[in-house]
Amino acid sequence: MSDIFNIVIGVLFVIVGIVMLIRWARVHKYIMIKDQQWGYLRIFFLAIGLMSIATLLMNIASNTISDYFRIAATMVAVTAFLSVHDGIGEEGIVAAGKFYPWSEVRSWDLKEDKNYVAAYFTIESEDEKKPDEYTTKELDFAKEDQEYLKKFLNMNVGRKYTRMKKKTK
Repeated sequence: MSDIFNIVIGVLFVIVGIVMLIRWARVHKYIMIKDQQWGYLRIFFLAIGLMSIATLLMNIASNTISDYFRIAATMVAVTAFLSVHDGIGEEGIVAAGKFYPWSEVRSWDLKEDKNYVAAYFTIESEDEKKPDEYTTKELDFAKEDQEYLKKFLNMNVGRKYTRMKKKTK
C-alpha cells in the first residue's frame, strides 16, 4: 500500500479509537449488566483486526513505518470498540455509547430468543418540535442474565413495562 493511504487510514482509525475510548470513559460507570459481547458488529471489527495482523505477518519483509502506523492504529480502534459495552444500570441504560436516564425511558419489554434475551427500550423524543417521536433501543443480553435482568427492570422501572409490538416496514 502507498504511504499516503496508510497514513490516511491510520489517522482515521486513531480518531475512531480516541472517540470510542472517550465514550467508554463516560459511560462504563453506569453499566451494571453488560450486553452480550459477540454481536455481528463486534465480530466484524474483530475480523478487521485479525486481517490487519495478517497483513503485518504476510508482508513482514516489505513493511514500512506507515504500514506499522496503520496496523497499530487499527489495533487501537478495534480494542477500543471491543471494550465499549452497552448495558443497564441503576441510573439508566447505555446504548451505542450514549447514556439514557430512566426518566427518558417510556417503556420496556423483554423477548426471549434461542441464544439471548433481547431488551427493548422506548426512549422519549429529544426533539422539542416533535414530542411524539421516539426511538427504540435494543440490547441483547446473555441467556444467563435473564432472571436477574427481569428482576432488576421490574424493581427499577417496573411501572413502565409494556408489551411492545414489532414495527412492520
